Amino acid sequence: MIRRTVVVWLGVLALWGGACSDSSPTAAPETTIAPETTIATSTTARPTTSTTLRPTTTTATTLVQLGPGDATIGGTVTGPAGPIDGATVRVERLVGTMVASTEVTTSGGGSWQVPSILGGSFRVRAFRVPDFGQSPVEVFFLAANERRTLDLRLPAAGGERIVATVNPSPPRVDQPATVNVQIGTGRVDDQGRPLIVPLPGVPLTLVPGPGIVLESVPQVLSDANGNGSWRIRCAVEGADALSLTVGTGVATFRSPACGPASAPMPATTTTRPR
Repeated sequence: MIRRTVVVWLGVLALWGGACSDSSPTAAPETTIAPETTIATSTTARPTTSTTLRPTTTTATTLVQLGPGDATIGGTVTGPAGPIDGATVRVERLVGTMVASTEVTTSGGGSWQVPSILGGSFRVRAFRVPDFGQSPVEVFFLAANERRTLDLRLPAAGGERIVATVNPSPPRVDQPATVNVQIGTGRVDDQGRPLIVPLPGVPLTLVPGPGIVLESVPQVLSDANGNGSWRIRCAVEGADALSLTVGTGVATFRSPACGPASAPMPATTTTRPR
């Protein structure tokens, strides 16, 4: 049995989706939370049959070329645990709205190189399917005979993920709200974009903290999309604690703090002309 304790701060959701008005609460955007303790997917580098770096041009036109030239770009790709072999490094040369690009695969301790290219404006990123997300995109100008070293760092994308929303955000006293949780396994697609592979049929149990009332059954099974939802109601302004049991692990998190009850709409009086 593995017990996980995860602190999930949902209060920052409003910062991603725009400030919430006191008078018109809006739904919080989703945010992905990586558990502090997970059964992580393997990050073992994939074996290669050759240590030769093999650039492969994937996009080029007769008007925009990568080379031949006298410049070189190279460096290393690393992750949280060190160098990453088998990562894809995409190098793009930009001329106006046109792009020429090549991809190389890291080997020999995360090393990569694109030699004999022209100078100009470049954009470089890296990722590794399925377990490492895209590095920050590097944009720079390369001189005609420059040898630039560019080290890229990839975030881990594998392992368990929890995506949680509270709607409306913040919830208000004496008004219904919905808590939705999606669980799944993190990965990236063939372009380095993050994905969540849903985990259906997992028992999810929500236990509200003081000042929050649960108005639906505590335990649900995640559906085909890995989702579970509950109805809650704030009883006390400022309440924010919720506890979620995922399988046999516990995630304690905080929703946006319960706001005051909305002021009643002022009564309107119609005056008929005399």
